[in-house]
Amino acid sequence: MDEAELRETALRSLAALGRLPSAPYYERRGAEYVQNFCESAGLLVEVDKWGNVLASKPGERPDAPGLALVAHLDHPGFEAVAYDGDYLYCKALGGVPPGSLKAGACVQFVIDEEGRDGSPRRVPGTVVAAIPVSEDAHDTPMRERAVLVDAEERIERLPCAVVFDLPDFDLDGGMIRMRALDDLAGCAAILAALRSSLEFETPGTVYGLFTRAEETGLVGARLAAEDGLLPRRTAVVSVESSRTLPGAEIGRGPVIRVGDAGTTFDNRAEAYLTAARDRLMEEPGDFRCQRQLMSGGTCEATAFSAFGYPSTGMAFPLFNYHNAGQDGSIASEAIALRDFADGAALLAQTARLAGTSPRPRSHRWAAQRPVDEADRLGGS
Repeated sequence: MDEAELRETALRSLAALGRLPSAPYYERRGAEYVQNFCESAGLLVEVDKWGNVLASKPGERPDAPGLALVAHLDHPGFEAVAYDGDYLYCKALGGVPPGSLKAGACVQFVIDEEGRDGSPRRVPGTVVAAIPVSEDAHDTPMRERAVLVDAEERIERLPCAVVFDLPDFDLDGGMIRMRALDDLAGCAAILAALRSSLEFETPGTVYGLFTRAEETGLVGARLAAEDGLLPRRTAVVSVESSRTLPGAEIGRGPVIRVGDAGTTFDNRAEAYLTAARDRLMEEPGDFRCQRQLMSGGTCEATAFSAFGYPSTGMAFPLFNYHNAGQDGSIASEAIALRDFADGAALLAQTARLAGTSPRPRSHRWAAQRPVDEADRLGGS
């Protein structure tokens, strides 16, 4: 698969996933798309009891450690629970933007029935009031927030997901704008890398793990890690879209993520990404890549690290993280098309190294004995 085909595969998958809006615990349609894509490509697929989807391409050596690319299928939103008079009581799932808690914010109820284009039918709605947070909720890590919403028609099937009324997918020049780049961009880039991995042999198995309910506390990833869904020696790469920071800026390439808001990651796992980066930098073209500790949020590498997996991360620098617009409105998330293409290329190249325990250039240099300098120090 050449660079252009890899990019187009990733973009098609991203657009398809964007038409299947989800919130935590409401990822079924996205999970079905991932499962169908992987099975059609010829990958092995299993779904664990939590609904996480695991795709794999077996390696040549059963004793070689595998490599897992991990992303989540959900995005912050609301759950419509019940009617309160004429309005629907909807509680927040994940870190929703402040603009979504204000009267006049526009949302969509995702109805579990087919629309004309095969995507779920949606009913528009408008927030009429926010429900105050109880005092005892302020000290909890995931504060409960809720709104009352006026739906344009009666919603009969409850509970259901409620998402922000934003474009499913929009390719605007050099930018991709969507309701949920976090983390559909990670899912789509992994799908392209998995399909590419079928074209070559690797000593270790290549995995793609697509998890649920990340936005409410890394739930699917924590359960998968605790259960040992991946063999314990597997190197884990969490693939995310994460807010821009100095040194992790839009248009300058995907970011090799050395840590997040809670954890610094494992150099053994990062070696796969840095070795892949070195290879791509040596090829013709204008591949770009950054490296940074991205402290704007917590990603799934932290969950796998907690259970002993060597873990690292890669992120696409993101504008309007969790749909928080600069002016306080609800806004589409945005990443650079070029960053997305280079990120897919980095993951595809990383997959080639599964089971090899790579040593990037920096590792090789640092491990060489400084003979002349040692002689000078020893004789002083």
